[in-house]
Amino acid sequence: MSSLPHELSWGDVYLSPWVPVFSLALIATWLTITALNKARLSRYIMFPSATFIALMALYILLMNAFWIKV
Repeated sequence: MSSLPHELSWGDVYLSPWVPVFSLALIATWLTITALNKARLSRYIMFPSATFIALMALYILLMNAFWIKV
């Protein structure tokens, strides 16, 4: 059996395996940014949009390495 990722099916719709990874990374990044805002640590961040993208990439890499393995 091949270890390559395959499509996820939801009814008659086929989704890429990246869809749940991207969705979970987006939600985790939003929660992290919200926590940083509540703790008032976001005022020390110079480029908030770059930080958002970097955190999202970090979550995607961590999920790929340790959990979902796309």
